[in-house]
Amino acid sequence: MIGTVINTLLTTNDELIALLPSTSIYPYVMNEGTSLPAIIYTIDGIETAYDKDGWAGDIYDFSIVSFSDNYTTLQNIVFQVRTALEFSKGTIGSITIDRVQLEGLTEGYNIAENCFLNKLSFSARITGY
Repeated sequence: MIGTVINTLLTTNDELIALLPSTSIYPYVMNEGTSLPAIIYTIDGIETAYDKDGWAGDIYDFSIVSFSDNYTTLQNIVFQVRTALEFSKGTIGSITIDRVQLEGLTEGYNIAENCFLNKLSFSARITGY
C-alpha cells in the first residue's frame, strides 16, 4: 500500500531520476551487484487512529536510505528525495495522502561497501484507501 505511494513519488520525480535510474530504487534491499548510486525504502511502522465514527487514518513511518560512492552526488540525491516526498498530498492510485513530513536524518559511511549513505525518516498520514 504505502510502498507503492513511496515508489511512485520517487520514480516520477524527474530531477531525482536524472541523478539515478528508477531501476535503482528498491524496497528493503538492493539487488546484488547494483551500481551506485541507489536508494532503498523501508516501512518502519504504522499508527492507526480511530474516532467515534471508526477509522480516522493511518500514520506510516518510513525511511529512505540513499547510497553513493561520491558525497556530492549523495547530497544532490538526498535533496531530490526530500523534494519528492516532503509535503506531498493527494491521491495516488486509491490511496489518499494527507501529508508527508520529514522526521529525521542520519548520515554515515560504510567501509565494507566503500560508500556514503544517508537515511531520511518520514511520516505519512493516510486518510483513504
